[in-house]
Amino acid sequence: MKKIIGTIAFLLIFCILFICLRHILWIAPNPISYFYEEPKNSLDIIYIGASNAFTSFNTVLTYDLYGFTTGLLASNTQPFGLIKYLIIEAEKYQKPSLYIIDLARVVNTMDDYTSENIRVTVDSMKFSKNRINAINSILKYKDEIEKKEYFNYYFSFLMYHNRWKNPTKRTIVGDNTLFKGFCLNEETSKSIPQDYFEWKKGIKELDDECEQILVDLINFIKGNNLNTLFVVPVRKFDDEFAQEKINYTCNLLKKEGFNVINFNTLEDFNNIDYNTDFYNKAHVNIYGSTKYTLYLSKYLNDNYNLESHKNNQLYKSWDEEYNRFKANFNSLVNKDFDTFLKQIEN
Repeated sequence: MKKIIGTIAFLLIFCILFICLRHILWIAPNPISYFYEEPKNSLDIIYIGASNAFTSFNTVLTYDLYGFTTGLLASNTQPFGLIKYLIIEAEKYQKPSLYIIDLARVVNTMDDYTSENIRVTVDSMKFSKNRINAINSILKYKDEIEKKEYFNYYFSFLMYHNRWKNPTKRTIVGDNTLFKGFCLNEETSKSIPQDYFEWKKGIKELDDECEQILVDLINFIKGNNLNTLFVVPVRKFDDEFAQEKINYTCNLLKKEGFNVINFNTLEDFNNIDYNTDFYNKAHVNIYGSTKYTLYLSKYLNDNYNLESHKNNQLYKSWDEEYNRFKANFNSLVNKDFDTFLKQIEN
């Protein structure tokens, strides 16, 4: 009996320590991991997408302006095929009034994604049947991944277990450049001039694989009666046909009854400056993201019945994060954010 009790005690202590150290032994903190920290049913919007999501939409600025809250289920080069499973994951913890889905990666087939691109999303999800389903759905497209590697996808600890040997401040205390998922750091505060480009007006069908994934997502959203807005962020695409494929996607989604905003073709969103508002060709910087956030936030406030949580003490962490964001902005660019914001608004 003593041996049994001792074994149970050891296992309990091991589990407690593992949970406490999981963020050190696992993938580094990112917007998805911060999503899990939000109180249950406290988010009004779930924004899903690749890196454009967490570099374009300033969640804490939106909260300060209108009082509604946004969770970012976003990761670098996130495969579009994982969006359905991220929605399923979100529904376990939140009951948002709206989903916003970034279309930047709808044109990419699975051949465009590396194992690292896949893992940064699935390894950030909590272990569950849904996570296993997400992994299975992606691996069926990746024939070059040997069967023996599949095990490491399901038990990601095997990939990260040596991280404890070289811990960083980010892995121990979190990422202080993320503000409720939105990213502001030295890179995203830089201004690197980009060549101006005009969006192509042609139409080109998606590859069969991309179309299959999109249609499956559409059917899932409709089948679950989820309020969804699709957006195309401001960015330049390497593939000369990508813009035409996105035009095809936008037309298809509109025919299916969805609201779609392509920020690259909006006539009243013309204040983006290619000389100042990007930190690389695919991502807006803090100046561009502020313009994007102001426009999209107003659109959301005007077109959706979203609740304001301003002055609600249960949401004071959002005020705290907004103040921390402003201090970080002031430090990085040597400007006062409130003054900068008024300049843009005027």
